[in-house]
Amino acid sequence: MKILIAKHIGFCPGVKRAYNMALQAFDTNPQPVYLLGELVHNHQAVKMLVERGAFLVDEVDNIPNKATVVTRSHGLERETRKKLLGKGVNIVDTTCPRVQKVQVLACELEKKGYTIIILGDSNHAEIKALVSELNTKPCVLGKDSLEWDKKLYMLPKSQPLAVIEQTTFPQQQYQDFCRLLEEKGLSERCQIYNTLCPETEYRQNELFSHLQTGKIDVVIILGGKHSSNTRGLYLIAKQNAPRTIWIEDPNEIRKSWFQSDQTILVVSGASTPDHAVKELVNKIQ
Repeated sequence: MKILIAKHIGFCPGVKRAYNMALQAFDTNPQPVYLLGELVHNHQAVKMLVERGAFLVDEVDNIPNKATVVTRSHGLERETRKKLLGKGVNIVDTTCPRVQKVQVLACELEKKGYTIIILGDSNHAEIKALVSELNTKPCVLGKDSLEWDKKLYMLPKSQPLAVIEQTTFPQQQYQDFCRLLEEKGLSERCQIYNTLCPETEYRQNELFSHLQTGKIDVVIILGGKHSSNTRGLYLIAKQNAPRTIWIEDPNEIRKSWFQSDQTILVVSGASTPDHAVKELVNKIQ
């Protein structure tokens, strides 16, 4: 059995930064420390913080006054921030710098009179935080390409358009949408900004390159089932690999699933801890 490990695995820089900020909160801020929602979309990473002593809550009402609150790396909705400040808490804002740049860009485009088109999941924390920063309602398009035509038809005919993306939106679907704009004759009045996270693109491109060799028998994807960037990896593998296995925890894997003559590629989502990847590899060697 041959096991290949992707070059880009474990925490991405943004997640690593958020996790380190959360750890520092225990040492430099008043106790107790609360996590407002999952810091990142990975149960193992969140579990490590809870075991350290953090309280995981989903509602501001469950946080006592004057506590320390670590917010999620996907961004913080404007109204939620107001509620936190009203409780006098100490906010440790771990929003990824790349996510913050997209928020700033969206606000600048709105001020210039653009109708904003956002490629992303309207229920994802990153998109909720982004939309909350805008004063006008943007057009949010998800991964279902069947809805794109309908929503594009409903856009104002005279206003200029600007396209931005959730940082973890699948690269292939971003490219498909750009082609659709050209087919519809909208590209001339539409400014397209590639706001995809490079780390997401690195991982997707690396996976696709491995699969193009035709030498991979099985792809194992390690990452949260509710992680957008991990789902992007899964979609690529599902379409191009002979067999794809997506797990959240290394303990889910069984060595008996594989044959001795197979070549296995291990990839991970951007919020998967490095040690989890090593544990997975040890279990199948």
